[in-house]
Amino acid sequence: MRALSLRARLTVWYSVALVVVLCLFGVDVAWVQGRLGVRRIDRQLTGETATLATLFKEELRETSDPAHSAEEAGETVAALGRAVAILEQSGVPLFTVWNGLDLHDWPSAAGAGPFAWTAQTPSGAWRVHTEPQAFGHLALMLLVASPLTDVRREQHEVQEALLVAIPIALLLAGGGGLWLASVGLRPISEMARRAAQVPLNGMEDIGHENRTDELGQLARAFNALVARLRSALQTQRQFMADASHELRTPVSVVRTAADVALSREHREEADYRETLTIVGDQARRLSRLVGDMLVLARADAGGYPLRPVDLYLDEVIADCRRAVDVLAAERGVKVDSPDMPELPFRGDEDLLRQLVLNLLQNAVQHTPSGAAVTITSCQDREALKIRITDAGPGIPPADQARIFDRFVQLDASRRAVGTGLGLPIARWIAEAHHGTLVLESSGSAGSTFCVSLPTGT
Repeated sequence: MRALSLRARLTVWYSVALVVVLCLFGVDVAWVQGRLGVRRIDRQLTGETATLATLFKEELRETSDPAHSAEEAGETVAALGRAVAILEQSGVPLFTVWNGLDLHDWPSAAGAGPFAWTAQTPSGAWRVHTEPQAFGHLALMLLVASPLTDVRREQHEVQEALLVAIPIALLLAGGGGLWLASVGLRPISEMARRAAQVPLNGMEDIGHENRTDELGQLARAFNALVARLRSALQTQRQFMADASHELRTPVSVVRTAADVALSREHREEADYRETLTIVGDQARRLSRLVGDMLVLARADAGGYPLRPVDLYLDEVIADCRRAVDVLAAERGVKVDSPDMPELPFRGDEDLLRQLVLNLLQNAVQHTPSGAAVTITSCQDREALKIRITDAGPGIPPADQARIFDRFVQLDASRRAVGTGLGLPIARWIAEAHHGTLVLESSGSAGSTFCVSLPTGT
């Protein structure tokens, strides 16, 4: 079956199901036809039994001889081709004309009232009807039977008709099913053809999105998948382009410094130290850049698993503040953190620490000397929020939507010390914990970033 096309498999399964249905239908028709035939015979036998009783009563009134009356009445009914018997209650026959019926066994219920049954005899099946009758003080058993030859013949004719009709219906249905499958699967074939021609850098798709059936759902799902692939590819290309641009500068500086240092055979020690200082600074910048790029690349690929533990965020914030104090002191910036309540949380401690450090370092870098960076926190039933406010010049409204893009540095003077990946990494860490990181406000008095982490994480 796997070697067949979908159209052929649908046709085969449709045909198999149709064969089963037609066979069951044929069996049911033959059974019902037989039942109806037997019921028809039963009605006839009931009427003939009543006729036999009426004739016997009239003859008995004229002659008063039960044997003679039974013979006259029985011959009239037997002339119709029926088996007729008029018996006394003791079983002594007054009249019998069997017409080929060879009856040996009587059902136990045959004498209790009107009763009909099918008797199997060497000459074939017979339908037998018995009915007790009382004629004054005379109690008799009337028996009328008819062969089921006509009913069996009708059954055989119906079976022969079904044996002819079912293969014809199967052939017609198989051909029709193949045609319908071809028509029904034609849009899929067209979508497959268009899918094979869809370029990843274009805008084309497989179409059929306006359909309201399952094929429309398939088309919309596939087109959405193509759109996500294009978006991921575009992001990857942009990431590679930005990474290449950012890596080119420190590599170029290192190469230039080395070439200048080696351009003469003899140089002073101070010259070599200056060159090595430049190389060391650029190497550290490269290390930070490569580390940040590796974090984002693993995050994009879903290969950076979280390691959640139970912790207190107020302690993480305090540790990060102490780590940033050195940088803040060099720039003459003060970091204020009012007394924080205990903030129990479950998350990845290393990533949360990196989130707070990135935001604090970013705030300190943008705060002028003599000003302060403030850290506050609060917690409610739904979320835990951390706000970090700097005293910088603020972010222009036109650039506020870009600050979380990768390699974006609005301050050109910081390109030598920053990588432009701190805020994107911080936002990813917040989202990895099912939270958010947003620029809550920004103006001439400074900017405030707000981290919101759900307490149910």
